[in-house]
Amino acid sequence: MNPNRAKRFQFIDEDKPSVKWLAFYNEAKGSYKQWFLKEGELNRPSFMSCKNALQEHMPELLPLWEHLLALTKADDIDARLLSFYCPTPYVSGGSQAVWMRYNPVLVKNFDNSPELFEARILKSCWDQTQVIASTDGLWGVLDGMNEHGLSVSWSFGGRSRTGKGFSISIILRYILEYCKTTEEAVAVLRRIPVNLTYNVTLLDANFNIKTVELSPFIAPIVSHIPLAVNHQGGFELSNYAMFSNSHERKQELIEKLYDPLVTIDSFINAFEYAPLFSTDYDHGLGTLYTAIYNPQLKAMEFRWPYYIKQYQSFNNFEEKELWITY
Repeated sequence: MNPNRAKRFQFIDEDKPSVKWLAFYNEAKGSYKQWFLKEGELNRPSFMSCKNALQEHMPELLPLWEHLLALTKADDIDARLLSFYCPTPYVSGGSQAVWMRYNPVLVKNFDNSPELFEARILKSCWDQTQVIASTDGLWGVLDGMNEHGLSVSWSFGGRSRTGKGFSISIILRYILEYCKTTEEAVAVLRRIPVNLTYNVTLLDANFNIKTVELSPFIAPIVSHIPLAVNHQGGFELSNYAMFSNSHERKQELIEKLYDPLVTIDSFINAFEYAPLFSTDYDHGLGTLYTAIYNPQLKAMEFRWPYYIKQYQSFNNFEEKELWITY
């Protein structure tokens, strides 16, 4: 690991997007706009296309989007960016799985470059539901849980061909804001179009487990498979799957999940070691954190290299900063 590669993680408690969210937006918007315009402004949808898409597919989010536009004094490009409708393609790696015995928990490793990661865990109540989530896309979600115990996580599906749809991080924000169960979340994933291939794993307080394979070009594939990595189907020879050791990681998860000698502790600990844990930060494939979501306790744990841990819950959420070295 590079001893000079340090990243600041923030735990933030702010019910509505206000001073704290705006400070982060002002800090990050330059990089996001550069990414948004990478393929040229004309390759991004117009303001009205973005607004109409939100109105059609996630109307409950429209007032929040408009609030963010007013808060940031957004211009045309800012507004289109914040919709995350048909955004510039963005991929990241990771492994996710649900431990199914006795007390099911959702465990997720997020793999990417530290420079491309927000490193923010936000507790919020933007409408009527409390949410704790690792943020992505300024107001989207990498993984998280709501007050009902519904826990979600996504991973890149391995294929980079794009279509007309939303970034998965905004869809997961919508799910955590407005769904209580896995079945409700699956219904959302069936009807909202996505821009890229994604795998979403869900666990709710009733211990209902689903993984949904999403693509811009085919109907969602819903299964009871309790895990997902960076390919879809049983075996897929995509460049990203091979480069990221996706098949090796899937096999490791299967072996750990179905080995009767493996306990919940040893299963979670396996995410801290190869092949599930990666140190390839230079190629954007390094593991940045591990998240463990416990729907029964309405609590979660976050882990980083060098055995750094942080517990949080809806009843006891502590604002703080941590510096992590990769």
